[in-house]
Amino acid sequence: MRTPFGNPGIVASELQGRFSPETDKIVPPSKFGAVARVLWPEKTAAHVACIAGKDERTAKRWLSGEFEPPAVVIAAVIVELVKR
Repeated sequence: MRTPFGNPGIVASELQGRFSPETDKIVPPSKFGAVARVLWPEKTAAHVACIAGKDERTAKRWLSGEFEPPAVVIAAVIVELVKR
């Protein structure tokens, strides 16, 4: 089994990110996730998943920054930001 070199917590803190052991990569903090959590403070992943028509697990990966969200989700966030 392959493991990252060094202590994952220390390596992640040095790189200003979080360690994701499933993918063996350092994930920087997601600005998309921070904005989405402000817009939908409760059940954020469920709201984002409903907008995109995907499952909640996929939405959690978008919110964490592990994967980029699709354009339709980003457009929905922009619409929600400018809505009065």
